[in-house]
Amino acid sequence: MSFSTHGTEKGAGFVTGEVSRIEPQDFSCVLLEFGLFTRFDQKRAGQASQRLGVFPVRVDGLGSQATVVYRKALPFPAGIRLEKVSTCPGEPAKEATKEAAKGAGPPQIVAFKATPNPVQRGGSVTFSWEVHNADRVRLFDESGEIETRNLLPSGQRGWPLATSGDESMAIDEPTTFRLLAQKNDGKRVSASTTVRLLKAQSASCRIFGKVTGTPVRARLSPKGPMEIFQLAQVGVFVPGERQPTLRARVDAQGNYSFATVPGNQEFRVAPLGPSWRYDHGDDTVACLPGRSVRVDFAIQGVLND
Repeated sequence: MSFSTHGTEKGAGFVTGEVSRIEPQDFSCVLLEFGLFTRFDQKRAGQASQRLGVFPVRVDGLGSQATVVYRKALPFPAGIRLEKVSTCPGEPAKEATKEAAKGAGPPQIVAFKATPNPVQRGGSVTFSWEVHNADRVRLFDESGEIETRNLLPSGQRGWPLATSGDESMAIDEPTTFRLLAQKNDGKRVSASTTVRLLKAQSASCRIFGKVTGTPVRARLSPKGPMEIFQLAQVGVFVPGERQPTLRARVDAQGNYSFATVPGNQEFRVAPLGPSWRYDHGDDTVACLPGRSVRVDFAIQGVLND
């Protein structure tokens, strides 16, 4: 390698040079460490140069070419002296160092999860994990270790011993799973995750609404007395039947509600009591599980018998 300084009219100048790799070696860069000293023209005769600091220069690219030219500006006017040369490890050396570090120390569970979570009863859950510094990976549920109960794609029974991977299984009930990572020297670490089930979809629907126009005054016959009629109940009927399957009271504000009506059926909703005259929309509703259906009634009066 070589170096020299190059001054400028303005500024501190540069250190320039080149580094050559004589034969293939496992390094990707060279680190040059220059000492900075008082320049000769800036000290008195007979006065020793003072050390002013250290100036590092990194020369990259030696992994792909034999000679690299460098040029770097000095931080201030100074004399320089090359004091130390070192190399950066190449990629193979870096990978070796990384692998060595990965194998050192206690086992480590980097990730452990189950997806999807929650899951439908009987649905499939995929477990995935990544473990460092372990010689064996084991999985447990609340009944013990999962080994002879699980058939692997390879045809062997038992949980895979790979330190990273994934595996699927069916879930019938909420279960807590524990992943255990072990080393042959006895060191171990564990992590847990609980798989939950989705709530079962409601098998019923809700029917609700509002009644307006009551109480009403009406005469049931031409010569009969005037009477006051108040709608007190609404019924849910199976089409074609005369008796309601469910009844609900109408409150003081005219509201009514059936919280749980059997799902996957069709019903007719109607006010109970006298033969009411009323305006309404479609009073025949399809009760789909988990849905809410609104049916309002505007009472106009009562019919004569």
